[in-house]
Amino acid sequence: MEQHEEQEHEVYGGEIPDEGEMDADVEMSSRLEEDDEHDPNANSKDLEDMKKRLKEIEEEAGALREMQAKVEKEMGAVQDSSGVTATQAEKEEVDGRSIYVGNVDYACTPEEVQQHFQSCGTVNRVTILTDKFGQPKGFAYVEFVEMEAVQNALLLNESELHGRQLKVSAKRTNVPGMKQYRGRRPNPFFRSRRPFLPGPPFYPAYGYGGEFGLLVIWFPGTPGSSTVALAMNALAATNRNFRRATRILGLDSKLEKSLLIPFREIKVECTIPRDDGSLVSYVGFRVQHDNARGPMKGGIRYHPEVDPDEVNALAQLMTWKTAVADIPYGGAKGGIGCSPRDLSKSELERLTRVFTQKIHDLIGIHTDVPAPDMGTNAQTMAWILDEYSKFHGHSPAVVTGKPIDLGGSLGRDAATGRGVVFATEALLAEHGMSIKDLTFVIQGFGNVGSWAARLIHERGGKVIAVMSDITGAVRNPTGIDVTELIKHKETHGSLKDFSGGESMDPDVLLVHECDVLIPCALLIQRENAADVKAKFIIEANHPTDPDADEILSKKVIILPDIYANAGGVTVSYFEWVQNIQGFMWDEEKVNNELRRYMTRAFHNIKGMCHSHDCNLRMGAFTLGVNRVARSTLLRGWEA
Repeated sequence: MEQHEEQEHEVYGGEIPDEGEMDADVEMSSRLEEDDEHDPNANSKDLEDMKKRLKEIEEEAGALREMQAKVEKEMGAVQDSSGVTATQAEKEEVDGRSIYVGNVDYACTPEEVQQHFQSCGTVNRVTILTDKFGQPKGFAYVEFVEMEAVQNALLLNESELHGRQLKVSAKRTNVPGMKQYRGRRPNPFFRSRRPFLPGPPFYPAYGYGGEFGLLVIWFPGTPGSSTVALAMNALAATNRNFRRATRILGLDSKLEKSLLIPFREIKVECTIPRDDGSLVSYVGFRVQHDNARGPMKGGIRYHPEVDPDEVNALAQLMTWKTAVADIPYGGAKGGIGCSPRDLSKSELERLTRVFTQKIHDLIGIHTDVPAPDMGTNAQTMAWILDEYSKFHGHSPAVVTGKPIDLGGSLGRDAATGRGVVFATEALLAEHGMSIKDLTFVIQGFGNVGSWAARLIHERGGKVIAVMSDITGAVRNPTGIDVTELIKHKETHGSLKDFSGGESMDPDVLLVHECDVLIPCALLIQRENAADVKAKFIIEANHPTDPDADEILSKKVIILPDIYANAGGVTVSYFEWVQNIQGFMWDEEKVNNELRRYMTRAFHNIKGMCHSHDCNLRMGAFTLGVNRVARSTLLRGWEA
């Protein structure tokens, strides 16, 4: 444990010259003594030269000491990982109200830790430390409001939580003069993770400068308040739902950890020549999460903010999503940190081919099957197919989402939007309703949103408001003619000046009164969740913040994205099957099979909800996690 690591004491405070400086001094002294013995009348110019050289050495040594002091000062500056300056007295005061808790069960939540210690005093904050995969490390810190609460908490040493004896001790503060920075070279390709914490300054959980993984922090707030704030990114949100599902299923903690850790993480450097002759390098990622149920499956995205945590989280989601849809795949995801808009078509092709060259031996028809994602398209898949085939022969099934002429499937372009509509129909049928005459608000009018709007319009639903990600929003209380809206966007490139509706503030679209809300971007947050007026929410792209989910679930029926947007990967599976069989389906067969898979998956989710008394999100996660866990055990996994 870091708490018990030895500190390095400063045993001498003076200036000690380095080896080179000392050797130079000895050499100079020897030479001066020899000159005095053998030639007392030596040339004074030589003596002056030697003195001048000795002075230069002393100046160089002084400059080195100054540079070293500057570096140490900069190292000390990065120790406050929250970016908030805190005095030593403030740190000691916070630590004086805090305890260290060891041997914490991996499945333990911050809320459960808080409840265990709430009899000792008012808990202000619980911090559980995790590794880079989001897996808890097995220890936590609890900060109280009252100083005396620490003594009460120490009495709970060796008390049990989740069947494990906790190790409780007072939290220590780093002492000035002791070495705090433990030199680990920073990785330029990984951004530091800083939890978002509103309100008062945040001090890291221990040491004010140690390097940790993701911090999961819970603020109970003042007595009587139910304020909960979790500092988490996409990876932590995924892991939170995963851990809840494993607790519902009662999975072994070792199996839980095994399911969470990715099968393989890949990071490659991709250097290409630009059109102007200059060289530029990008970093590409591929996370292969799990292959217990079949080849790993997931898209490749090109975006400036692609990072390992995001790719890891999306790969995990693909594992559970493919299991929910009951298609024989595992999960994977990939991406390159670049801006496609800043690259020409030829530059994008070169980048894609270099990336394929770096990973071609790690993907394959029965290993890992990529697909398009944000910033990539059918053309990108065509380049990957061509480059991969240079090494392995013609292999159309190595990617999905390809152009039709290269083995792509009919109906693939509309698959995700069509899947959203089939999922909506299954949910409404459960409540004795149909799409006809219901009102819909759709946030996002790209491929998924526009296809969903078109199909809802065809079924007699009223799309009363639509927002484009870039060009604003439009509404019409009597219903928008979606066909005309699509034509307008194709002609003008935006929704602006559409004659079949009036412009509206995009910020109020999510709280617009309607029967069904279909958000296609991460916009429903805690701040606006209470104002949502829809009766049903059909998630198209993980749009609900975990905190907002708690608020919405009390008044709105939410169909989670892990199921609702599975239409795309399901038809990708159909494309893969067609490529392997060498037998192409017509579009009617593709759409009928998609409806069958989406309807069957919904009924399976409802079955889990009834069995475990949980909502649709947890029903979907328990269904997916349970299927992966069973496959893992059947393959011979042992603790």
